[in-house]
Amino acid sequence: MGEKCAVEGASLEVDGAARIDGHFSGKLRAIHLIVGEKGHVSGDITSETADIMGSVQDTLVLSGKLTIRGGGRIEGQITYGSLEAHEGAQLIGQINTQDRSNRSEGASSLSNLRSAISKTSREADTTSKNEHNPDTPNNGGESNSQTG
Repeated sequence: MGEKCAVEGASLEVDGAARIDGHFSGKLRAIHLIVGEKGHVSGDITSETADIMGSVQDTLVLSGKLTIRGGGRIEGQITYGSLEAHEGAQLIGQINTQDRSNRSEGASSLSNLRSAISKTSREADTTSKNEHNPDTPNNGGESNSQTG
C-alpha cells in the first residue's frame, strides 16, 4: 500500500507479505507485515512476523518474530513470539510473549524459564548428593566399589 494511500474500516487478508507505507485502519491479517517509515497501521493486526519502521496502534498479535526498528513505535496490546528491538524503538502498552511450545496467546516464557532453572537446580542437587554417598548407585546402576 503506497505512501499516499489511506484505507479506513477495511478488512484485509494477505497470503504473503503486506507492506504498508500509507495509512491503514481496520482488520489486517498477513504472513509477514512490513510497516514503512511513514506507514501507520491501526486496528486488529495479526501476522506470523512483522518488521516495523513506522507506527502501529491497537492490537498486534504475532506468532513469530517482531522486529521494531529505531523509528518504529507500537502502542496498544502487543503479543509476539520473539523480539528484536533496535535503539530508539518504542513499545507502549500491554506486552506479552507467546509460549513457543504451544503458541498459546499471552503465555509468558518467564514461567518456563523459572521451571527450567528449578529443574536444573534439583538435578544438580541430586547429582551432588549421589557423589557424596558411596552407597548410592550411579553410572547406570554400577556401584562405587572396585574389585581387584
